[in-house]
Amino acid sequence: MHPSFGQDELSYGAGLLNPVKAVDPGLVYDAGASDYVQMLCNSGYNKTAMLIITGDAGSCSNGTNGTARDLNYPTMALHVKHDKTFAVKKFSSIGGVSKYKATVSADPKLNVVVNPSVLEFTELNEKRQFTVSVSGGPFPKNSTAPATVIWSDGKHQVRSVMVVYTVLEKYY
Repeated sequence: MHPSFGQDELSYGAGLLNPVKAVDPGLVYDAGASDYVQMLCNSGYNKTAMLIITGDAGSCSNGTNGTARDLNYPTMALHVKHDKTFAVKKFSSIGGVSKYKATVSADPKLNVVVNPSVLEFTELNEKRQFTVSVSGGPFPKNSTAPATVIWSDGKHQVRSVMVVYTVLEKYY
């Protein structure tokens, strides 16, 4: 999952699926069909588009109080202001009792903090959430910076990949 020379973080895919490890992932980002529909609503899709996509023009009747980044998905990308919360994500344990520790790999100009940095699960299908906060700089206007959060229990590894679009306050 590393770009080749001359490519940035947006120039390559998410990597290869390992079918053997997919059978026992340990943790999953819990997101169902209704979460994806809400993401479309939060993105401003109108009734006609929602009817085409979901078969229901009233799919957004619950309102659009949020943004597309609220989708519980392992890839995160957006403009980040200095010292602001980047994302809140949730895991479900499908491996039972376990303890996962977060490790961060990031551009040296980024300060990425995961809170909590340890997630303990005491039963199957238990849910836990974590917050990723990002700060750093200075950065050139409209630059990108990569970061990865890897959750591991010693057997499983679950990655959250981030592309941080850095925009300095003075450019707003």
